[in-house]
Amino acid sequence: MFDLIKQQQLIEKERSRLHELVIAKRGNFADPEVNELSAHLDRLIVAYERSKMKKNKGRQFQL
Repeated sequence: MFDLIKQQQLIEKERSRLHELVIAKRGNFADPEVNELSAHLDRLIVAYERSKMKKNKGRQFQL
């Protein structure tokens, strides 16, 4: 559970960074920095979802 919370916090931090970067780049979503941070955020979200699935799968067999 603690790991999921840490992942959620990191995702939120990076989401905020992305939001600020887009503002700084005047809404230019094609900017290389924006693309790089967006891809990083995508990877964090995928890792989080995989962690959730793993946790739920383990819980399923504990019944």
